Amino acid sequence: MRLKGWSRGLTIVGLVLVVFCLAWLLAIFPAMAKLPTDYEREYTFEGFILQLNSETMSLDEIPTNVVRLLTATGTQDGVLLLQQDINIYHAEAGILLTSTSEVYGLDRTTRENVSGYGDIDRSGQFTFPAGVEQETYTFWSSSAMTTLSANFVSEETFQGITVYNFKIDSENLDAGTMEGTGLPQTMDVLTEIKVEPVSGVPVYTASTTTVKAPLIPGDPIPIYVNYFAFTSETIDEMVDLAESTSSLILWASFYGFWIAIALGAALVATGVVMAIRNKE
Repeated sequence: MRLKGWSRGLTIVGLVLVVFCLAWLLAIFPAMAKLPTDYEREYTFEGFILQLNSETMSLDEIPTNVVRLLTATGTQDGVLLLQQDINIYHAEAGILLTSTSEVYGLDRTTRENVSGYGDIDRSGQFTFPAGVEQETYTFWSSSAMTTLSANFVSEETFQGITVYNFKIDSENLDAGTMEGTGLPQTMDVLTEIKVEPVSGVPVYTASTTTVKAPLIPGDPIPIYVNYFAFTSETIDEMVDLAESTSSLILWASFYGFWIAIALGAALVATGVVMAIRNKE
């Protein structure tokens, strides 16, 4: 009787473990993997602005530091409302040059922008989703105020982790007219992103936006250039976050799942074998 009780107990425990693993993979983990409703993250950038000097007709350089703060402000119809505050400072004088603030909606799972929420309509990706593929993603560009294609370029090791390299390289975008002259402006956007593919965490980004106008006969010339890239502090922070997040995802959705499934199956098999022997 004791052997029969043990066999039944092992079988039940094994079945419960298998069912829990399936529920974890299909329902519990996907819910946990969503962007949290209290999401908050700060990114810092360094770079420069080149701006046309109308007197010398040359580009004056302004060194810059940029702080980008993202703060979730709530949800609406399941859409995450995210407030983005961007402050650009003169890197040497410490003076605030420009400041912008906007709220937009995000899909918590796909990391896509959702139009119709917040105070600005955006489309395309806000950031990469977990499980990045070697394909083209469409990202929203705040500079161009439209979506641009981020194309997969290569795979490499960056600061000890595997990353996918993506590039946005769009030229001659419509940029309205030049103030005071009415001349047509065009914009070039070049952005390089390194992303850890399991977690979707970007660990490096650098972007150059160039605005051009036909001030002299021939091809348009640059009248404004804005370059910025992650600071070393942000890179280190993002690499640490990518490592910890990818490890959690792999253990929660792959290694741990299959280990638990195997253990559950082994318990069921052991219970069945003990039950058969008990009947003999």
